[in-house]
Amino acid sequence: MEEADPHPVLSPSISPLTPLQVDPVTDTAMALRGPCPLLFLPLVLLAAGLAQLSEGATYRQFVTRHFDNPKTSAANDRLYCNLLMQRRGLTRVFCKRRNTFIHAPAGQLQAICARGGTHVRLNLYDSLESFNVTTCRALPRSRPGHCRYRAAIGNTKIRVACVKGLPVHLEPKYLP
Repeated sequence: MEEADPHPVLSPSISPLTPLQVDPVTDTAMALRGPCPLLFLPLVLLAAGLAQLSEGATYRQFVTRHFDNPKTSAANDRLYCNLLMQRRGLTRVFCKRRNTFIHAPAGQLQAICARGGTHVRLNLYDSLESFNVTTCRALPRSRPGHCRYRAAIGNTKIRVACVKGLPVHLEPKYLP
């Protein structure tokens, strides 16, 4: 019994593919053409990250990281930042590079998520009022145990993410 040749030689008169046949290699390559779904991936990841960031955060964490009213007394704003960043636990594992403290009553901050703010998108709200703030930025060569900060003070509107009517995340959009 004669075995069939697994690689038969085609005669020149027979084309390898007729117009109705599909070459799987070409078909696969054709499927990759057109709109590229990977272009939308960064947008999806950004939206998911923002949602996760604000949903994972709590109002209590927001207060710890950003609320200081009345403003804690210090000899100057640089010492204020060094003191508060350490006191609030923002220098334990690493020196948090940037953090803003808001000097306003808690009720005014909570109101941003309702009548005191304008809905921007998703769960983000812009304040109608301006707030006194201190933004602390880590100096070069800061390391845990020796975190040092410079301060920028200002009066600005703020943008927060809200969950269940309370601010849980401060966006840096308007901050000094």
